[in-house]
Amino acid sequence: MKTYGRTIKEIRLSKGILLKELIDDQLSMSLLSQFENEKTTISCERFHRLLSKLEVTFDEFIWIQTGNTFSASQLEIIEYVEYMDINSITEWAKLEAKYHELQNYYQDNYSLELDHLLQLFRFDLAMKKGIIEGTPLLTSYQKHSHYLDSAKHYLLNTETWGVYELKLFTRIAVGMEPALLFRCLKLAIKKGQRFAKISGNKDILYQTFPTIFSVFCLLKEVAYAKDTFELWKTLIFEEERIEQAVFMPFYEGWIAFLEDDLALAHRLMDQSLNHLESLGMLKSLTGYRKFKQLILTNEFPGIIVNDPLFGEFFDVKNY
Repeated sequence: MKTYGRTIKEIRLSKGILLKELIDDQLSMSLLSQFENEKTTISCERFHRLLSKLEVTFDEFIWIQTGNTFSASQLEIIEYVEYMDINSITEWAKLEAKYHELQNYYQDNYSLELDHLLQLFRFDLAMKKGIIEGTPLLTSYQKHSHYLDSAKHYLLNTETWGVYELKLFTRIAVGMEPALLFRCLKLAIKKGQRFAKISGNKDILYQTFPTIFSVFCLLKEVAYAKDTFELWKTLIFEEERIEQAVFMPFYEGWIAFLEDDLALAHRLMDQSLNHLESLGMLKSLTGYRKFKQLILTNEFPGIIVNDPLFGEFFDVKNY
């Protein structure tokens, strides 16, 4: 089992935080370095001070330290997500009851992640009720996006983005105004640069692009979808990310579909499918063939996410 010091170091690096950003009158650079490198221990008070600075609860720390995939609060979140696929006002009432249960859990088990996700779930509840009652999508969207104001404020005012901030960005993207969403995407690229240099973290920024792109497609914001695609493609070619470049024609085809050029959409998407087949990437090939069919028949259920709490798609078909 990992030591507390080693786990603190892993959490710090995953957030892109420098050692000097954690020091204060009780936590010197020397003491923190020795603690992280398993050369000394620190007091309980100093340890919890560190957790606070890293914005990690003790419960979450223990789950990371022991190697478990999810914290207790994340398991509560996953249980809630399982109830989110609804089609009637009766099912909505049951989902609202689950939301209040999660709120009650939060009162005794605070975590920043749960705080932000409760905002997302409140937005989702309001959107679903509006659509079930016949409110147009954009009207409901504009009416309820304020539920995410606190989470948006957090992102805009956090100096350096790490794993958590990029995950939060993709999670609340569906509730952000298009102009703000694109602004935050550029912030993510800028603020995540130092973080992306850390070994093992490079792919996380790339995983953000499909989510943001699919939100713009969902909202039929073609201009922003194009601008996002260009940022994405530029980054891929600058860093020669061949494994990402394979999928670029597919997403360009999605833009063509939004512009009502179905023939071009087929050709571009098939370029990616042919590349996947020639490379022997059969699992991806099967998934993207299904993906293509859903997009071109207007049956794609929501936005693309790469998040263990939500699965592969955040289902907004009721929007």
